[in-house]
Amino acid sequence: MSTTIHLTDQSSSYKALFALDTIHATLSLSLLVLALKPTLTHLRNRRFTTTPANHNYTRANSYSHDGPLKTPLGTYLFLTSALLFLFLASLTRLITDILQTSSGISYTNDLSWHGRPSWNAAGNGYAKDIARLSFTTALTTIFFTVLLNGGVWIHSAHVRENGTGISTPGTKSRIWNTFIMAVMLGTGVAAWGLGIEAKRNGGTAWSDVLTGDKATRIVWIVHEAIVVAASLSVSAEVIWEFLSMNRGGRDSTERNDLLRFTFFVVPLIWIRDAFIIYDIVLLHVNTAAWSRTAMEATNFLLLLGRQYANLGILSMVLWGAWRMGRSVGYDGGRGKGGGSYA
Repeated sequence: MSTTIHLTDQSSSYKALFALDTIHATLSLSLLVLALKPTLTHLRNRRFTTTPANHNYTRANSYSHDGPLKTPLGTYLFLTSALLFLFLASLTRLITDILQTSSGISYTNDLSWHGRPSWNAAGNGYAKDIARLSFTTALTTIFFTVLLNGGVWIHSAHVRENGTGISTPGTKSRIWNTFIMAVMLGTGVAAWGLGIEAKRNGGTAWSDVLTGDKATRIVWIVHEAIVVAASLSVSAEVIWEFLSMNRGGRDSTERNDLLRFTFFVVPLIWIRDAFIIYDIVLLHVNTAAWSRTAMEATNFLLLLGRQYANLGILSMVLWGAWRMGRSVGYDGGRGKGGGSYA
């Protein structure tokens, strides 16, 4: 069995996919590094609320002008955790790309999950390692998806509260989003556990189990459907938060920040959801007769539409958390006027 890496011998299209995965992993790590310092600073201060140090800070409701403001800590807790899992998923996917070149890469076999062509483990000395990495990628992606949904939800709610003085999220929103995130996590881990159980030997990868085991496939499709429903729900909440801010907080300093956040994040969520649905459809379509061009185009679209859309969403959440810290005068643990809130 071959254990020799042949990355330079692969086609230009495979090298391009590898380059995109490399860029994705690098950007994920960069965002994680950027998020770590403010996250640790806010964790040390242990403050979810503060009073505005910026005397020019205005809310729409004058009676709440001197009331407490939300700090970015809630957002950073979701964000940094999501970035960690995204980086781990990107890293394992990148290593898989390299190890797969030890045996021939098939460009004409039927498509498998996550935008990768089917590959034959026979003759690959890293087959067991590739299989383990594929399951690791799937599990880290499950946790990442849940945390991303929570980060978008809590950030938009806290921005609206800072702008209007209205306590947000409300009880119904808390119950619903906690429930939907728990269901997302539960169905994802359940599908992953069934996949582990159905795994026949060390050379059976996650995509092979999804294709071959009906129970795993059904639960995974349910999980993906819940992911789509949850992300559509949270995007609707983001739009609602902005509309509420636009009506009751037009003069607040947070309005423009929430406008930019909504304008960029919601379309990215919808694009990602469209490709999640497309990925589900591919599982039930025999693509063996597709041309190599169609196969490669599909792979590129899935890579850009899912992985890079997620990266774009996280970038906006990070930007939003940074802006929130500056707008409430609580950036890096010190007020703009120089006062410490530790």
